[in-house]
Amino acid sequence: MQYIEQFLEMALAERGIAENTLISYKRDLLDFKVFLQKIKTEELKVTSDNIERYINLLSNNGILPRSINRKISTLKNYYNFLISEHYAEYNPVLIVDLPKYQNKLPSVMSVEQIRTLLNFYDNTESIEVVRLNAMIHLIYASGLRVSELISLKLVDMVSGGGSLQVRKSFAVKGKGGKERMVVINDKAKTAIENYLKIREEFCRGKSLKANTFFFSSSSSSGHMTRQNFAQLLKKAAIQSGLDPTNVSPHVLRHSFASHLLEGGADLRVIQELLGHSDISTTQIYTHVQTNHLKKTLKNFHPLERKELI
Repeated sequence: MQYIEQFLEMALAERGIAENTLISYKRDLLDFKVFLQKIKTEELKVTSDNIERYINLLSNNGILPRSINRKISTLKNYYNFLISEHYAEYNPVLIVDLPKYQNKLPSVMSVEQIRTLLNFYDNTESIEVVRLNAMIHLIYASGLRVSELISLKLVDMVSGGGSLQVRKSFAVKGKGGKERMVVINDKAKTAIENYLKIREEFCRGKSLKANTFFFSSSSSSGHMTRQNFAQLLKKAAIQSGLDPTNVSPHVLRHSFASHLLEGGADLRVIQELLGHSDISTTQIYTHVQTNHLKKTLKNFHPLERKELI
């Protein structure tokens, strides 16, 4: 497959895809390249039968339907690129049947569980816990992706010269470099201000890169890593008396969206706050809300309560 690098350059330049997506594209295409070498077929001679054979191979190797669909989607984009550049005349992916899968509903925490987690760390003097508390407050108040949270820079979060002031709204770049505004509540602002007072403790002796990031650390990236934040969050859940298997950065983001919907927020507003490019991605929260309504009906409607029937 001789046009992979060209395709990746196009995707980066014209579509502005994120680095992780670019890595995923390259991995998918290299996997397919290995398959073509095994069946001794050139990329421009691939047929729909070849694609179906590849899908069957992936399935037999235990690859989940969702992952298979992603890999085939990458191939579809790749062959569309080949057509646009006049390297190929048709897309062999278009008429294949993809494996079916059900969208897994996102896990969410209850409002009471969120309060338990937040209140547990609200009154503490440990600088590590003050930082963690600020991060938990911020992600639940804004619905930030964990990658967006950890890569926030000091200039994103504060304004002013000698006396730094935490912003109540700021811009963040999401997937594909798409920029959106984030607004935080007063409680989150207070937690972030408390962290800002001791932030220098995490910057001493660190590189200039670490000083640039708001949640700086000694990691090679200069900021707290996704893995470290997830581990600290699990520890916080245990100490708060919560089930750690139901507490993660992604669950906090899901909880933010679900609780907004329960409170009556418009789905389009939630879409904008989450940074979803397609409303269909946001609509999964309506299914969560439907399940919540069904459970409420079953528990409280007089004709649903067996002892009254």
